[in-house]
Amino acid sequence: MLAHLGANRQDTVAFGDAAVDIPMLEYCAVGVAMGNGSEDIKAMAGIVAGDVEEDGLARAFERLGLM
Repeated sequence: MLAHLGANRQDTVAFGDAAVDIPMLEYCAVGVAMGNGSEDIKAMAGIVAGDVEEDGLARAFERLGLM
């Protein structure tokens, strides 16, 4: 995908909430775990956002300067 878009890995951000998302968060430059996620994912992520049910995704976008 990165090659197709002409993007760099250092420009990537991943959001996840389950153990299956950990490789994606490890690969991307910024890994954001959602507050409703498992303790494993929150422990390894660079940023822990609020719960998805409480606008955690939107607030994470704001924090990262993406909105």
